[in-house]
Amino acid sequence: MIAMMYLQRLILSQNRNNFWQKLNKSRFNGQKINLRGVRFVYRAQEKSNIAIKNGRIASDKQHWHPILPKEDAKLSDGGLSFEQRESVWNQLHSHLFSYQSAFLGFQINQSFNSEKTKLFMDMAINNDGDPFSASSLDAMNTKVMECAVLDYFAKLWGIQQSNISDEKERAYWGYITSMGSSEGSLLALLNARDYLAGMPLNSPTHNFECPHADNKDESESHKVFNEHHGTVNQSQEFTKNGYVSAKNYGFASSEGNPNNFTPVVFFAQDCHHGFEKALRVLQMKSFGDIGSGKFPCPLKYPNDYPSSFSDEFIDQNGWPRAVPVEEDGSISIPCLVKLVTSFVSRGYPPLVIFTCGTTFKGANDNAQAAINELVPILKQHDMYERRVYSSEHPIKSDVRNGFWFHIDGALGGAQLRFLEMAINQGLVRNMFPDGFPVFDFRIPEVKSLVMSLHKWFGCPVPSSVFVMRKMDQVKPLKNPLCIGGLDSTLSGSRGGHSVLFMWDLLSKMSYDDFRDMAVRGVEMVAFSMMKLQELQKELPFDLWLSHTPGSLFVYFRQPNQDIVRRYCLGSKLLKVKTVGGTFEDRIYSQICLMPHVTENLVLHFIEELRAPGAFSVQK
Repeated sequence: MIAMMYLQRLILSQNRNNFWQKLNKSRFNGQKINLRGVRFVYRAQEKSNIAIKNGRIASDKQHWHPILPKEDAKLSDGGLSFEQRESVWNQLHSHLFSYQSAFLGFQINQSFNSEKTKLFMDMAINNDGDPFSASSLDAMNTKVMECAVLDYFAKLWGIQQSNISDEKERAYWGYITSMGSSEGSLLALLNARDYLAGMPLNSPTHNFECPHADNKDESESHKVFNEHHGTVNQSQEFTKNGYVSAKNYGFASSEGNPNNFTPVVFFAQDCHHGFEKALRVLQMKSFGDIGSGKFPCPLKYPNDYPSSFSDEFIDQNGWPRAVPVEEDGSISIPCLVKLVTSFVSRGYPPLVIFTCGTTFKGANDNAQAAINELVPILKQHDMYERRVYSSEHPIKSDVRNGFWFHIDGALGGAQLRFLEMAINQGLVRNMFPDGFPVFDFRIPEVKSLVMSLHKWFGCPVPSSVFVMRKMDQVKPLKNPLCIGGLDSTLSGSRGGHSVLFMWDLLSKMSYDDFRDMAVRGVEMVAFSMMKLQELQKELPFDLWLSHTPGSLFVYFRQPNQDIVRRYCLGSKLLKVKTVGGTFEDRIYSQICLMPHVTENLVLHFIEELRAPGAFSVQK
């Protein structure tokens, strides 16, 4: 049977007559295509194409095909008959096609073209290991194109402005992940943990003899090292926490503060939920884990908190469970500065996570403004730079930072950068009240950045771009012989197909094209807000209509579950401060104005919201 993805893209690329002419002559995997069942799929896709093109979704609910029943998809040890398989494929495609044309509530761009890459779908492509390292699997990977994609984003984000002829000139390291940005963020936290814990670097910027030695017997420098850490025991270098402890990996100050190599993580209320999972996996601790119950919280409620913050998010010891956010969903810089100061003054190196495009409000943290306030504090407490002595060579050291700033740009990592270009060129106004939130490697202190490929750009395979400063990369554990090269990645085996999709897209689109795409997003947000405001005037209750400046999201009172399901709307319970000063629970839903969303789709959705019974609470 022909692969359904191949068939779908063939349909998308042909008009009605040419499609059947070409299909009759086509072969797939060397076999003439059996047309049985193809016409059914064609008709379903044709309806979907018309709906997407015109932004018109039939109001009759029968046009939303139900999900494939589990019983129909169940496999057996004897396999399934041709008819059973055809039925499953057709049901699945009818379901997906019907929802694709009305996909409005999740941050995935549905408008992409895989025409050039579909021929590679029947090849097992594995980008195993480091993209910049030689590999024994060179014959079946797409690493050359992967490096080209990485170079593109390195330039976009300001870490590598020119083409390099020598590998030593490359200022960044990174790769295309096998999953979304959660993988890149997990690797960022892993590298940050070990970097701040004093583990050896892959390419230390400074590596020189301890000044204590200075032409004297090396035993003196060993004595200094061991006074603070004891004798290094290479056979016991890994602790039960899973990473090398400060005891084995040097010191940064003469006081030998035991906190110097204990990273503390700061993440905001509205950051992605995957970070809490990552901390558990890596056995790392947040500021609340370390501080709560051990010393007083530097934030006092309500004076030090944003006015929109509810004390329900404060634990029994007076500590917030995450860094508070402003009403728009961005991290509260005054709260962050006070929290970080409290820990840096005690010797803890901070690991701060900033977000470009939070998952529900789409808020963008102003990383540059926050870092500008944190740098003097880091310097005051000798944490901006510090000397770390290596366990591999106790008389040698490197100079590194005592902090790590990571950018989770899963959604905004590209969209925000091209929006900045549009603002600078006067194509749209600067909608950010506190100035444009610069977030990338143009900020010297930013260490790592990750961005999802399947969100704003659009890619059928979830994946992301992870980039970090090469000089801060921790030394990999070993050089695995089986792949013939280094492997500093988290996933090991990595699919090479997402690289092909991205290379194809980036090779066809210019900066100006993506800039215009960002402008259209702003226009779609303005259009949606205007139409929803018109709807609000007709409703007898508050729609709770909200939008964070610069985001692609509009959120409002949750409609009934049927509408939520058919438009795939994301929903969230929020604590909202009322005019009277009290907090109430409200369930909001969001629409995401991704590049595939049309004005007609928005209009049709609002028509459904206008219908009687669209909201369960009508008062």
